Amino acid sequence: MSRYLKIWLLLLLAGGIGYGLHFGVLRMTGLDALWQQTTYTLTGLYVFGGIASLIVSLLLCAADFALKKYISFVFLACVLLKAIASYVFIREGLNVFANDFLELNFLVSFFIFLLYDVYVAYLLVNQEVRGVEK
Repeated sequence: MSRYLKIWLLLLLAGGIGYGLHFGVLRMTGLDALWQQTTYTLTGLYVFGGIASLIVSLLLCAADFALKKYISFVFLACVLLKAIASYVFIREGLNVFANDFLELNFLVSFFIFLLYDVYVAYLLVNQEVRGVEK
């Protein structure tokens, strides 16, 4: 199986496990009813994060193919653009709840996908150090 295909399957796995655990915790604590007070959904947060991380991983894989020495700079640029896009996505929902319900849920999903992005960059940057051949 291609290394890049494994990276994208890992995205599905990370997003699926993160969503399942997040949904379960909200359901067990009874906080899932608060989603009705906002135009956002937990699924929407994870879909946005998944698409953003898919774009980041595509750009990192393209950089791995064409610009091996600049993967770390591409990663930093991608994370910056992802953070800006995330703010634009969530800004209408900021300060809606007194208890920061939406902000905290957004941060959980954002950091799950940010950890995935960091892991992909780590895999691509350190492939020569580990002696992995293409």
